[in-house]
Amino acid sequence: MPHFLTLQKALAGLRRINLDGLRWRVFDAKGQVLGRLASQIAVVLQGKDKPTYAPHVENGDMCIVLNAKDISVTGRKMTDKIYYWHTGYIGHLKERRLKDQMEKDPTEVIRKAVLRMLPRNRLRDDRDRKLRIFSGNEHPFHDRPLEPFVMPPRQVREMRPRARRALLRAQKKEEANRAKEEGDTKNAKAEATA
Repeated sequence: MPHFLTLQKALAGLRRINLDGLRWRVFDAKGQVLGRLASQIAVVLQGKDKPTYAPHVENGDMCIVLNAKDISVTGRKMTDKIYYWHTGYIGHLKERRLKDQMEKDPTEVIRKAVLRMLPRNRLRDDRDRKLRIFSGNEHPFHDRPLEPFVMPPRQVREMRPRARRALLRAQKKEEANRAKEEGDTKNAKAEATA
């Protein structure tokens, strides 16, 4: 799609949104994991990060996602994840792998991931209008007060208790062996000097 058409498409539908008091949050998708990024975007779109959140009121912020072509996925999802859709004709169930969709339109990958995390209700279309995704670093919203969104640090799960106890036992055993070896070498030196 030509660059100017992408920018025109990005500006379309803004007049249907009440922009008063909205924050403009910028997400950089470069190197981010698709699902983790999409869940953060869904939280901001719903307004769940605000103290005024109510499930029946639309008070989410505008979300601008940059560098959609540089998104990453874990495991074998690039080849194993498949998007399905039906044309309406008999036997016309279509499918496309994530790798092919990334080549065709990487913005649609993030859009589908985010929309499938939003509740299916009447507010969904308004939230979709507040989401603007760009495959590159260019966007037409330079005149707005943009705030970069900082992804929260990834929490690594602690070890299971049984595995942790086994690790501690192995460390103690190793320290005991090392102490025993040091004691043996001291005794050997003492006997050699005596």
